[in-house]
Amino acid sequence: MRTLNKVIIALIFILAGVLFFHSFTSINADIGRHIKLGEIIWQTGTVPKINLLSFTASEYPFINHHWLSEVVFYKIYSLGSNWMTGLKAIMLFKVAVLLGTYLVFYFTVRKNNIFSVVFAFIVSIFVFSARTEARPEIFSYLFFSIYLFIIFRARNSSPRSGLKNLQGRTFNYLWFLPIVQLFWVNTHIYFAMGPIIYSLFLIEKVVLKKINRQDLLIGLLIISANLANPNFIAGALYPLKVLNNYGYSVAENSSLFFLARYFGQWAPQDKLFLISLFILAGSFALSFCLRGRTSNNPRTDLVKIRTFDLLLVAITAALSFKMQRNIPLFALSLWPVMAKNLDNFSNLEFRIFNFEKLKRWLYAFTVFILVISVYFVVSGRFYFWLDSAKKFGLEVSSSAQDGTDFVKINNIQGPVFNNFDIGSYLVWQLYPVRTNGSQGDPTSNGTGPEQRVFVDGRPEAYPILFFENIYKPMQRDERVWEEMSLKYGISYVFFAHTDMTEWGEEFLTRISKDKGWPMVFLNDSIVIFLKNTDTNRPAIDKYKITEDNISEKITQILNKLDKKDDNAFVNFGNALYRFRWLTGSAKVFEALIKNQPDNPYGYQGAGYAYVVMNDLATQQKAADNLKKAIDLGFKTFNNYFTLGIINANLGNFFMAEENIKKALEADPGNQNAKQVLETIRKKIYLQ
Repeated sequence: MRTLNKVIIALIFILAGVLFFHSFTSINADIGRHIKLGEIIWQTGTVPKINLLSFTASEYPFINHHWLSEVVFYKIYSLGSNWMTGLKAIMLFKVAVLLGTYLVFYFTVRKNNIFSVVFAFIVSIFVFSARTEARPEIFSYLFFSIYLFIIFRARNSSPRSGLKNLQGRTFNYLWFLPIVQLFWVNTHIYFAMGPIIYSLFLIEKVVLKKINRQDLLIGLLIISANLANPNFIAGALYPLKVLNNYGYSVAENSSLFFLARYFGQWAPQDKLFLISLFILAGSFALSFCLRGRTSNNPRTDLVKIRTFDLLLVAITAALSFKMQRNIPLFALSLWPVMAKNLDNFSNLEFRIFNFEKLKRWLYAFTVFILVISVYFVVSGRFYFWLDSAKKFGLEVSSSAQDGTDFVKINNIQGPVFNNFDIGSYLVWQLYPVRTNGSQGDPTSNGTGPEQRVFVDGRPEAYPILFFENIYKPMQRDERVWEEMSLKYGISYVFFAHTDMTEWGEEFLTRISKDKGWPMVFLNDSIVIFLKNTDTNRPAIDKYKITEDNISEKITQILNKLDKKDDNAFVNFGNALYRFRWLTGSAKVFEALIKNQPDNPYGYQGAGYAYVVMNDLATQQKAADNLKKAIDLGFKTFNNYFTLGIINANLGNFFMAEENIKKALEADPGNQNAKQVLETIRKKIYLQ
């Protein structure tokens, strides 16, 4: 059995490794900004306390709570010979840190029954996998695991068990926690979890009447360690401001209920979290019920000795509901706690069957599940189910790089107007760092080949009024755009057209028709517009994209796209749809269908492109494509409703009625659909 245990443990870490070993999408990630700030800190020897990166708010105070992570990322990135190999070095480093995190947790749970360990691991790792990008928070996951390892060790040991010192005496593992906290407070804002976790440990000790002065002293040292940061008290208290209104809401900081209401459904990764929560609750109920039968202790005492476990998962679950980005903390907490619950269950002697006879089958089933899970990830099926752009491997998207290369090669002069999502990437590629090691002039207006950005992915680094009165209105209101673009001297627009904000969509649709801002660059992620000025005239004359040449441009881009990268096709097709180049949009989605005949995104995208073309031939194509998308699993309200409208327009009233009824099953309260259904039924009656 030992050999089988080793095989299973190896498969556990293989599964973790393939989940962490995935592609990198640089457009909407903050890693570029982190690399640049790490470079500035390394070269200047100081941590900036103002927003240096934007010409719109260069002097605005900013607390950098993950400066040490940025220095590490910069030094790892420097190991590469170019931008791509540098990013791949960071990706491999990320894999190592996350594997280290789960290795620490394995040492926490390894004394439990192997089957309880594996089951809890599988639930934990798939929930955790939603946030495995290269971010400063990977260090938080590692420190979080070390905290829990030490505390679980302390809970299961005598008060003075631990490592031997030079005098042969032992000391408590808990003394390592203040040291861990010193690193944590300088790497990521989750450092606040350190004192929280330790407080839960103290609460349990109070409940069990085992607290002592040493425990309190360690807690005081942990709190004091938070002051050891470049911003002292302000840095230590910064997590208290995380829920402040910064004028711009980031999706990952939104509550699960808000996101579910906004998108009209629960995201797949959020569904995984909810399922895991129910499984965990069931494991607690089962554990307490069965332990109550087999133990001489009252159930109240069983609850007391699990106080820390209960509080830990309760708080991390509550934080997950509050902010989607906190779900990985719950996932990590889940593994040791659920493993303990299931261990209590699996070690019981049952009268109705011989557990020993089942072990061989359980081993075989466990190996099978782990192997299938690895295949599920490597084949991409897991990411497809998650609706994620991730893919197994070290693939690095070059779409944004192509855009910044265009700016550099053609010496496009700033200032630039960019969207929030792409800002961190532009900081990485365009921010000026002088060769003598000093950062660029913070009073610069962002002109020249090396430029500051309009905005980047740090809402806390900008005044609230900047977003409310400038950034958003510039995209929503043409008058404000004209006024502010003149005020800031905007020379070009660099936008990630994957921006899903309502103001971003409004802006791109409007400016794409503005003759004063010709489009000069387009690919599957980026679009660039130049202001029609004498300075920009040479580039405009050479690269202007119009109705006359868009077909040729689309063909060129399609030839460059990876046929397996369905996300690139979808992004490009959606962009063309937004710019109302509908024939081109349909062409892109038809190409996706040709490459991947079972991909519902292709049929859905082609369907909507054909709908808007609005003639009899294309309406039938739209209906056929949307029906295929529905058959392949995209049973959404919009798809059923649009298909119903198309069938009604084609005179297929019975089919239209069925479509609208299906739409109402997806959204029972939709009044528009109810009115359409009533109209269709009247037409059926009149036939």
